[in-house]
Amino acid sequence: MKVITIILGGLLVVGGIYCVFSPVATYSAISWLIGLSMVVEGVGGIITWSDRRKLGLANGWTLAGAIISILLGVFLLGSFLMRFAVDMFIAYLIAIWLVVAGVTRIVAAIAVRNSEGAAGAKGWIGQVVLGVLIVILGILCIFNPLSIWAGVGLMLGLSIVLVGIGTIMVGFEM
Repeated sequence: MKVITIILGGLLVVGGIYCVFSPVATYSAISWLIGLSMVVEGVGGIITWSDRRKLGLANGWTLAGAIISILLGVFLLGSFLMRFAVDMFIAYLIAIWLVVAGVTRIVAAIAVRNSEGAAGAKGWIGQVVLGVLIVILGILCIFNPLSIWAGVGLMLGLSIVLVGIGTIMVGFEM
C-alpha cells in the first residue's frame, strides 16, 4: 500500500505540473467533467432506481430526472459549443462574484469605520483598498474571461501538485 500511495502521489504531482503549464486546457476540462458527472449521476440513478423505489425513495420523476441528466450530459460532452458556453458562463460568474465581493468588502469596511468603538476600525482603509482592487480585478475579468481560465487552471494545477506532495509524504510515513 505504501508503494501505491507514493506512486499515486507522484502521478498527482506530474498531473499538477501539466495543469500549471497548460492552465487554459485545465480550465476547459471543467465543462467536460460536469458533463461526465451528469452522465455518471444519471446512470447511477437508473441503476439504483428500482431498489430506491421499493424503499419509497424514488418515483417516476426520479427516473425521468436520471434520464434527462444522461441526455444533457451526453449533449454537453458531444458539443464543443455547449462546453465553451458552460466554460464562459463559469468565467463570467466568477468575474461577477469578484465585483460583488469587492463591493461588499468596501461597504463592510465603511460600516466598521462608521461604528463607534469597533475593534477592527483601524484596518478599514486597508479593507477598502483591498475591496477596490477586487472590484478592478472583477471588471478586468469581465472584459477578459480567458484570464479567469488561466488563473483557475493555474490554481488548480498548484493545488494538485500540493495534494500530490502530501500524498507522497503520507506514503513515506506508512
